Amino acid sequence: MINDHNLEITEQEYRDLEIPSYSLLASIAKQGIDILGGAKTQMFQLKFGSLVDDICFEPSVVANKYYRGSPVTINSGNPKKIIDLVLENCNQGSETELNYYDIEIVAAARKLGVYDKYDDAKILKTILVDKNENYFEDKIKSINKIHVKDEMYEMAVAAADTLKTNDFTNIYFQDDDAELETFYQFKTVQTINGHQVKVMLDCMVVDHKNKVIYPVDLKTGESPADMFDEVFLLHKYYLQGGLYRSAIKAIVDKDPDLKGYKVASFDFVYLSKMNVYKPLVFNMPLLLHRAAWTGFTDRFGFVHKGLTELLGLYSDWKEGFSMYTKEQNSNRGRVIMNNLIKEEDEG
Repeated sequence: MINDHNLEITEQEYRDLEIPSYSLLASIAKQGIDILGGAKTQMFQLKFGSLVDDICFEPSVVANKYYRGSPVTINSGNPKKIIDLVLENCNQGSETELNYYDIEIVAAARKLGVYDKYDDAKILKTILVDKNENYFEDKIKSINKIHVKDEMYEMAVAAADTLKTNDFTNIYFQDDDAELETFYQFKTVQTINGHQVKVMLDCMVVDHKNKVIYPVDLKTGESPADMFDEVFLLHKYYLQGGLYRSAIKAIVDKDPDLKGYKVASFDFVYLSKMNVYKPLVFNMPLLLHRAAWTGFTDRFGFVHKGLTELLGLYSDWKEGFSMYTKEQNSNRGRVIMNNLIKEEDEG
């Protein structure tokens, strides 16, 4: 059945797979092939969306992945330098009480060459004060975790509750219907049109009674829900919908246990941070699924590369071909830098 194709790996192990994904192809579409060579890219704030995803779909990871509360800060100066040096040898699970590290505190002060006229007791008296102890405890508890402020955490919980109870989205969380099988964070690697790709679906509902598979992805953002069409184009979500649905279709086509099953068009569930109590469900039309592969010009006149072209660019890059070289024999004829200016005939 379909669960046989679900990779039993962590999210980080999935991300480490050197196989093209939606996010990589979207980066190529936005920023060009140089993004694969290590060019700097603009990073968007994804903390809120990741937190909502995890609360909804992988609640067991939340406690170990996130640290709730505003970061505790202290002024720059010798105490902070000493404490930060002590922290370099700490890890998750280390003792959180700063007074436990009296030997390390004194050693750090001596190494840094500060408080050189103080004896050990005076150094400890200077460092072991409430504000420094609170700073140290906060740092220890948040090691390898994502810091989330209280207001963001509470908003994420409210967003997750909305998705689980709203009439339009609660189907993704039903567990009392024997005919429905739901997968969260479904990870798979498939070959589509000769290209190996990896996908990770937030949610996938399999309706065994009607033999229909519903792929779903959750999106959050700052923009109001009625602007989702623009967000959809800006972030190239059509590439995700087209790629993910095709990957699930590839599973269905080769798995005899899934004979007769259909894959529905992709659902995007969008929650705006302006109103987390009112989700929008965008069902990606089949016409757009096809256009995601071929490329298209949107209603604003902007041209969007399709998955076929983007996967071709990625394959060329993997094989060592460069889009920007002028010699046809080294870039398969993709000459894009020649003839920028029309040459006049010499008279």
